Amino acid sequence: MGGRDHFINRIGRFDDPVAQARGQAICAEIWRDAQQGDLDLSLNRYRPLVEGRDQDLLNALRSLADDKRQARVTHAYRVVKRFGLPLRTKAEVDRFLAWMKAEGLAASTQSTILCTIRSVQPGNEPLRSVQVKVPARSVQAEVLSREEIKSVLDDLRSNEEWFYPCFALWLGTGLRNAEVIGLTWDCVRLEEGELLISKTLKRIGTATLQRVWSGTKTGKARVVPLSKQVVEVLRKHRETMQCLGLNTKDGLVFVTPRTHGHLYDSGLEKVWKRSQRRVGLAPRRLYAQRHSFLSHALAMGNSPADLAAVAGHRTEELLRTYAKPTGRVKVPTW
Repeated sequence: MGGRDHFINRIGRFDDPVAQARGQAICAEIWRDAQQGDLDLSLNRYRPLVEGRDQDLLNALRSLADDKRQARVTHAYRVVKRFGLPLRTKAEVDRFLAWMKAEGLAASTQSTILCTIRSVQPGNEPLRSVQVKVPARSVQAEVLSREEIKSVLDDLRSNEEWFYPCFALWLGTGLRNAEVIGLTWDCVRLEEGELLISKTLKRIGTATLQRVWSGTKTGKARVVPLSKQVVEVLRKHRETMQCLGLNTKDGLVFVTPRTHGHLYDSGLEKVWKRSQRRVGLAPRRLYAQRHSFLSHALAMGNSPADLAAVAGHRTEELLRTYAKPTGRVKVPTW
């Protein structure tokens, strides 16, 4: 092209008739598109597929997920892998969008996935040209009201007895996912009514269940206060674990009911959404527990600086992200 050779992909040896046929088919496809004015200058469209999948795209997304260790990148990799078809032409991209919609993925999620794919394939013109319209979301969407929180906790206490202590602590502290999953008993100070958050169990790249010990998001330890109600829930939970012979000295506070291994996001999300549906609520994501706790704590009149220290945020970031309407407005009287 333009006097330069461009590497497409290795398709076999020169003396292999099958490889020769593949090469001729690719050349014919490139020539046809060039004559029709539809040539993909990135040549991405012409790379051979592996079992019908665009292996170059999957490898690029996997490498990005291993490097970034961000949930959005990992999710994009899994969605593209599950889709199982290439994304090289406009028709293929349109089919991918229709498939994501049929899978029930929100418009914001679809947009994030497309953005992630574009970051590893900047020359993919069909992807660049498509946009997903994301409707404006209410700032209150992630915050449960006091009544909703009470109804969900009552349901969990009755129907998800094993997981109830985990969600009671989560809604009572607003911890991050990896902090809840990695909480150990040596960091629980029931007499003082507080937690020491100094470590987390973070997911390893694109692995669904594998996690590795790590520090906090900010790299600093912090102390999180507990209400009397949460302290009592943890006391009873520790007694239950002691009866089962589990480690209540420095072992994990919350474990799976069968294998007694660490918890994981997808399992917790199923329990969380299942409970919300039972009480007639539109299911929110797991992170809504952090949003709900911090928004209500702000509405109660707590100092933003104090809450930022508890949450592990800068004060301005806390106000920008978590200062959402809760319905708790104190009306002045004269």
